Amino acid sequence: MKIQLTVAYVAFGGNTGGGQYFYSYFPDIIKVHQANEKMEFEFSKATDERFQIDTMVSTDANAQFQSPVVRANKRSLEVLNINSHAQLTLVAMLVKDTVTGLHISCDPQVLNVPNT
Repeated sequence: MKIQLTVAYVAFGGNTGGGQYFYSYFPDIIKVHQANEKMEFEFSKATDERFQIDTMVSTDANAQFQSPVVRANKRSLEVLNINSHAQLTLVAMLVKDTVTGLHISCDPQVLNVPNT
């Protein structure tokens, strides 16, 4: 499953980083049905090269996610979602702006809905 993340520096009016940055995901709600779904988060083409993915963290109480792997170019990350329990998992991509040195959190909604 491919998930696109778009990140932009907007100075003000954004939705993360004290309003200095805007981010969005496609799809905006990530609904996982299959067991052992490989989820690949990648920057969209509209995301400037100044941004890098550092890691992903989650509130995964049922051990549904294996350790995330950031690709060498820091433009994408893969994680295996076991998807054996129905749950809403809070996920945060930690993204670095290499120009300012700031880290921002980009948090999609991940819904595990096995066997539906």
